[in-house]
Amino acid sequence: MKAIQFRSFGDPEVLEYVNLPTPVPGPAEVLIDTSAIGVNFPDVRERLGTYNRPETRVGGVTLPHITGLQVVGRISQTGEGVDSGVVGRKVMALMSKGAYAQQAVARADMLVMLDETANDVAMASLPCQGVTAYLALRICAHLQVGEDVLIHGAAGGVGSLAVQIAKALGARSVFGTASTESRRAFVKSLGADHAISYDTPQWPQQVLDLTGGRGVDVILETIGAEVFDQNFECLAMLGRCVVAGSTRGPGQPLAPRQLMAKAQTLAGVYLPTFFQRPALIRQALEFLAQGVSSGSIRPVIGAKLPLSEAPLAHALLARREVQGVIVLDPTL
Repeated sequence: MKAIQFRSFGDPEVLEYVNLPTPVPGPAEVLIDTSAIGVNFPDVRERLGTYNRPETRVGGVTLPHITGLQVVGRISQTGEGVDSGVVGRKVMALMSKGAYAQQAVARADMLVMLDETANDVAMASLPCQGVTAYLALRICAHLQVGEDVLIHGAAGGVGSLAVQIAKALGARSVFGTASTESRRAFVKSLGADHAISYDTPQWPQQVLDLTGGRGVDVILETIGAEVFDQNFECLAMLGRCVVAGSTRGPGQPLAPRQLMAKAQTLAGVYLPTFFQRPALIRQALEFLAQGVSSGSIRPVIGAKLPLSEAPLAHALLARREVQGVIVLDPTL
């Protein structure tokens, strides 16, 4: 089979288009003939060796490595303990590695069956970012119908899906932040009620003004630095802030007693942690599949490239030159 592999850490050029033996599914696993493969920032970080640094506190990568977290395709083989009746079914799968290949092994408890009419490319864009957004809002923040939500970086991969997921979960008002006017227009097109800039110290006051001084019930935090502290200026009583990233760096440590005045909660979400709770992963995947089917969630595809052009996909992603998810086609 053809696959993308890297044998050393570095720039996109370390990604090699190679022939490798077809992997064999183990117990409770399946082999998928892939038709579409989603590209994510964790793939880039793996390639750079970021997760092998002690300060990241994340499990490292063993070389040589096939990166990639999400695929759509058809099950071609089952491992021990998996019903062989699923062979031939179209599926959407989340995995810890190995997606950048014409055939990939996935855990049977971290995939969902798809309708034959499902769009492979659209569905392949969802698992990593969509599951992260769902877990942050529904599981970590316990978002309730009628609550107000603020999504930082709402034009990005996780953020753009979080806007739509928040609406689908019954949020009353969704606020999305983005860095430029064009990106804020994009956020509004996704269904956000308000799109604001986080680049001025006054943005929390804008949120307070638009909520009658009450603030929002849930914040999905992805920016970090000074924005992290500013969040608490517009987080309502009993509000929940969930940290999903820090594109500007972690900023200053939070004084825990700061949360006491309004009985607020601070939580974090890190997708691989939930691999220990596969039922929640499947719950999220099913929610996403149903959302696309009903039209409440619209995947944004930034580009579709042949699998062999994975280095270009990584370069485009790192330069933020694509709005939406890049999907690789292993059949080209």
